[in-house]
Amino acid sequence: MRFGFDLRPFLKEETGVGVYLRNLLVHLAKKDDQNEYYLFSSSLKDRFPRERIPPFKKVYFTDRKIPVRFLNFLWYRFAWPPLEAFFGISLDLTHSATPLILPSKGKKVVTVHDLFALDYPQLVEGEASWAFPSQIEKSLARADGIITFSNFMFKDILRRFPWLSPEKIRVIPHGLDPFFLEPVSPKELEEFAKRRLLPAHFLLFVGTLESRKNVVRLIQAFKEVSLKQPSLHLYLLGKRGQEERRLREIVEFYGLKERVHFEGYVDRKELKYFYHLAQALVMPSLCEGFGFPVIEAMACGLPVLAAESSALPEVGEEAALYFDPQNIDEIAKVILAIIKNQELRLALREKGLRRAKEFSWERAADRTLEFYYQLVG
Repeated sequence: MRFGFDLRPFLKEETGVGVYLRNLLVHLAKKDDQNEYYLFSSSLKDRFPRERIPPFKKVYFTDRKIPVRFLNFLWYRFAWPPLEAFFGISLDLTHSATPLILPSKGKKVVTVHDLFALDYPQLVEGEASWAFPSQIEKSLARADGIITFSNFMFKDILRRFPWLSPEKIRVIPHGLDPFFLEPVSPKELEEFAKRRLLPAHFLLFVGTLESRKNVVRLIQAFKEVSLKQPSLHLYLLGKRGQEERRLREIVEFYGLKERVHFEGYVDRKELKYFYHLAQALVMPSLCEGFGFPVIEAMACGLPVLAAESSALPEVGEEAALYFDPQNIDEIAKVILAIIKNQELRLALREKGLRRAKEFSWERAADRTLEFYYQLVG
């Protein structure tokens, strides 16, 4: 069979969508030597790195000099041109890593990470602000199959679109990149800490700096914590979003410029070092369909503090501490609890390591391929 994919989600800096698609394809390549994979990328300036093409036995790749926004406009508004047009063949199935289908004459699978764009359209940035709210419903109606990552999202999709058949939706949890389970030497960590001038004690946030990540309240809670823990710092890691300017202004207002650090996007090697050196990961998101940093941090032995909303409690289970993401005092209270209580940190470390190992990309790839076969017949 012939399967088609758009690789642009991991063309450059990877957010959760790119991490998902890259890992899924890499593990499909390890197990599937029968089917043909047609991989597409486009950008006016950026060429897809050849070394990052998943190593399928039967692979066909094309990289076109077409502006990303222009092609997305054609696909989202007119469902044209079909992906087949770039390869000159017919495809049995296309799989989009977003909720918006890839135009094709074959079966169509989409991935729903969350429905934040529908619940909070005023907080969505970029193309998603116009494309997602107006197109998701039509896309899900036209899709032959829908993949999501948690039972929370399964219920949320049906709550929003009760006319969808539950049989059309498949819950396939993310896997854990085994890279995060590999040990790191104390010497490596020491050298990294010196090179980056890291303080002895700091909290970590990992994610794009956008409104739904609720970083404003995290900074406000950190302000309260800093009065009792003057040596503690906060590091914000992730793709720079439109929220960054506002966050910097808030940090300046609270007099935290020397304590709150905007690191931007870091590669997974540096991210792993940060996980090993931090005191805790704090995930205050208002909406998460899964939350990669939760299991990555747990795999590195880092205690996780997470919002009790959306899919985060399902992912972390009893291996994390939870708080009301709307309650600044509660966020501060949980942070202080983990900083002051060494026994609690050790307990969460052990629980987190066990929980992280329950997530497997091999299993996710198996179940995804099984879903493809079911849809194509």
